[in-house]
Parts: sequence; C-alpha cells; structure tokens
Amino acid sequence: MQAAIGIHQLKRIEEYSERRKQIWETYMHAFSDLPVFLPSPIEKNTRHALHLFTLLLDIDNLKITRDEFMNLLHKENIGSGVHYTALHLHPYYRERFGYHRGDFPNTEFVADRTISIPLSAKLTNEDVDDVITAVRKILLSNILD
Repeated sequence: MQAAIGIHQLKRIEEYSERRKQIWETYMHAFSDLPVFLPSPIEKNTRHALHLFTLLLDIDNLKITRDEFMNLLHKENIGSGVHYTALHLHPYYRERFGYHRGDFPNTEFVADRTISIPLSAKLTNEDVDDVITAVRKILLSNILD
C-alpha cells in the first residue's frame, strides 16, 4: 500500500526537496542570532534528506527548559517534537542494564535540549513565517539577563 502511494510521490521528489531546502536555509538565517545551536552545515557532495530541522536550545542562557519552550510553541499553534531521547533512559535499558541519569552526560545534554520544528514541503511561506515569529518571540523573551 505504501509503495503504491510512494510511487506517485516520486514525481515530485525534486520539487519537494528544493522546497525543504528553501525552508531549511530560511530557518538557518532566521535563528542564527538566537540562543540555540543550529544543525551543522550540509557537507559538499552529499544529499541531505532535510527530514527534520532541530534546534538545540542553549538552556544555560535561557529562563525556560526545552519542555517549557515546546509548551509555549504549542500556545502559539506551532507543533514541535522530541526525536532524540537519551536511549539509556528508556525503561528497557534502565531496567535491563541499570543505567541512570548521569551515566552518559553528553547524550543527556543533547536529548534534554533538542526539539524538532515543522519542516515540510507543504508549508506555505506564511506557515514558515509563523514558525519563525513564534520561535523568535519565545526565545528572545526568555534570555537570561
């Protein structure tokens, strides 16, 4: 069933890829002055899927946590997601191997601060502007003095 649907989407793959690239570049520029760590630059001679756009929040310089940021985005009608949960903190790994918070601090650092914001070829320019406006409003009003 998915192959039947996917075969028709292949006709638009280049168009969708180009649109995602436009949005990606718009986000990179719009968020470059905020207390966030942006995705690494795309390496030459590679084809990036541009599937998720993540912001790693510099929460050491913010008054809010990642989860509070996500809640504030939701209030602005902007969806976001957590796609990077520290693996060792999942119940199976905690129970099976006895892992605890603090065992892998670098993993936890990234997991506790990273969110994904909307990135889809179907986003309109107005949608992208709404995301940018909400992210900037929330972060700029929550920078530590």
